[in-house]
Amino acid sequence: MMSKPTWQDLSRTTEMVSDIGTRLRAGAHGLAGSRADALRAREALLDLSAASARLARELDQLAADTARGGIEPADSHVALDQAAAAAEDMGNCTRAAARAIEDEFT
Repeated sequence: MMSKPTWQDLSRTTEMVSDIGTRLRAGAHGLAGSRADALRAREALLDLSAASARLARELDQLAADTARGGIEPADSHVALDQAAAAAEDMGNCTRAAARAIEDEFT
């Protein structure tokens, strides 16, 4: 089980996602021609998928920490829960894009 994330953990993860995005942009420029650049983009997409899963878990745990009893959830809980779902969606989409590149270039 993952230890309870802190806001600093979340900050490190989002920085990781940003760094991967920079690598992805560099590789994406070669998607139209270079197999090597396409495969670098694929690797960046797979890394982004893994980082997205980590981000989703952290956001989900933070959302759980903001849950409170009662009929209506706190706004912070709803927002964090939605952000976790978006991070999970991003991971699924980047994984699918990596598979598509693999199918096309390997």
